[in-house]
Amino acid sequence: MCGIAGFLGTNTTYSKQALKEMTSLLKHRGPDGEGFYFDDFVALGHRRLSIIDLEGGQQPITNEDGSVVTILNGEIYNYIELRQELLKKGHRFSTKTDTECLVHLYEEYGVDFLRFLRGMYALALWDKNLRKLVLARDRVGKKPLYYTVRNGVLIFASELKALKKYPIVDTSISLQSIWDYLTFGFIPSPNTVYKKICKLPPGHLLVYDGKGGVKIERYWHVKFTPKLSVSREEALEQLERSLEKAVCLRLRSDVPVASFLSGGIDSGLVTAIAAQNYPDRIKTFTIGFEDGDFDERNLARKVAERYSTDHHEFLVRPNLEDDLGKIVAAYDEPFADSSAVPSWYVAREAAKHVKVVLNGDGGDEAFCGYRRYLAAKFFSTISFSQSGLIKNTLNYIVDTMPEPTAARSLYGFFHRFLRGVALNEVERYLAWTGDKLNEADKSEMFLSNLVGSVNPSIRIVEDTLNELSISGEKIGFLDRMLWLDMRLILPDDLLVKMDIATMTHSLEARSPFLDHELFEFAIRLPLNIKLPGRTTKPLLRSLAKRYLPHEVVTAPKKGFEVPLARWLKSDLAGMVQDLLISTNAEIYDFLKHKAVVSYIQRTDIEPKRWAGVVWSLLWLELWLRQNKSL
Repeated sequence: MCGIAGFLGTNTTYSKQALKEMTSLLKHRGPDGEGFYFDDFVALGHRRLSIIDLEGGQQPITNEDGSVVTILNGEIYNYIELRQELLKKGHRFSTKTDTECLVHLYEEYGVDFLRFLRGMYALALWDKNLRKLVLARDRVGKKPLYYTVRNGVLIFASELKALKKYPIVDTSISLQSIWDYLTFGFIPSPNTVYKKICKLPPGHLLVYDGKGGVKIERYWHVKFTPKLSVSREEALEQLERSLEKAVCLRLRSDVPVASFLSGGIDSGLVTAIAAQNYPDRIKTFTIGFEDGDFDERNLARKVAERYSTDHHEFLVRPNLEDDLGKIVAAYDEPFADSSAVPSWYVAREAAKHVKVVLNGDGGDEAFCGYRRYLAAKFFSTISFSQSGLIKNTLNYIVDTMPEPTAARSLYGFFHRFLRGVALNEVERYLAWTGDKLNEADKSEMFLSNLVGSVNPSIRIVEDTLNELSISGEKIGFLDRMLWLDMRLILPDDLLVKMDIATMTHSLEARSPFLDHELFEFAIRLPLNIKLPGRTTKPLLRSLAKRYLPHEVVTAPKKGFEVPLARWLKSDLAGMVQDLLISTNAEIYDFLKHKAVVSYIQRTDIEPKRWAGVVWSLLWLELWLRQNKSL
């Protein structure tokens, strides 16, 4: 695991010092060393976190004659098998690292080499003969990659803070991205908070030769159809084999591997399989809160005891007034997922013991772990009239119902479900997934002269669904919701959260459920196997019965959440008062002071939604202040 940065431009004189300054800002991603490559056209920089081939894995790495150069952030888990095949084809290796496979695969297959990789990665590869730079990002978006083109120069880096260090980069803030952030709680790819800087989308490659424009293409196309013709028993056996393979590949390391253990099914399964296949006693890490509604330490402890792991528990009493600024700084742009806080703390503690941890990310998105999938299934089997009378009646019913006091209650689920019935597919998705502001809320809150300068955030969901039409896939509402989650929430929210939380503390996080072969198997499962009844992720629950204590399998889902509403009204009440109520707040360059204060003081909103909005405003204010001071 590492950090990468570089630039290419035939019409500029670049500075070696500029690249060193860029990579120095990535030292947390790679505290174990640095490396550089320069020629007349390109500059490549690398910070190393030593995981595989501790002595010989320094980057950049070249092929035999030095005509192909690469730098890698991530891991190629099937590097042993790739190496064996390449040796048979006559390639010579000078190291034992996974990164060296890239240059030899490129020699054999050109940019098509990406289809052979099984791992998480953001990479840059320079073809010296063709004077061509290739950037690529893994299929589901585990590793980040940012880029911009200025004055004919392509500049890229693993994090925005490094990219911004290059002197000519334009860091003008995007009003559209602020608008979208306040609906999603994150900024969807390919946009960033800056107008002229982009994220390379997951499963895409970028080619640039310094002359023409940037060429971007998708190299991984998700296929929901045809559905697999398997029985439930066959699906369960294949799931067990595939998950075990994915976990075992991620145990490959020349340093100790540990596991995050939340108390849920996904991390429990990963930990159980890892413990059975790891040669030593595996370490596990669990975080807890004093608020019992958000504390799963007891469940995690049961799994740790069953597999005799070297278990570590941390009770978090967050000092948010001191730490929140550090967390905001780590994420580089507005990011309102409150679970970034516990992720940051557990990563900080785990990094004191190990360099590599496994986690359960992706289990919910691949195997239908959210209750909204049950609602989506319902919509897949019946058709609602969209007449004005039906819509108006349903809206009236919802408007007259009291707001739920707990989002995870049965009433909370029913309220949210009913609210989506009268909406179209895109509006319904936002209603079911968001705890932030809708278009009407934002129009009320934004300065009037700015509202006409932005496009509705709903277009992002529409454009994502249109990708299915372009590909020719005709799938039901449930799969369409899974597609939206894997294209929006998974790469731009959940995986960003984990990547930044861990890499800030020089810790590598590996996600077996995001193995692309396992993921492809999951999304092609037929509905009657994937979600046959009224229980979320039934296939994983069946598998969990073989590995986990009964209490873990049957426990209600909590998610990696925090007592956010309580924090905002107690621990963070002073910060909210000082930063948001003040008329000098930076957000009032975009928002109306009266509207924001009115929202903060409201008591007629579901606490979870109220907290989500106030938290997003607080994070935005902290980020704007930090950005202004840079």
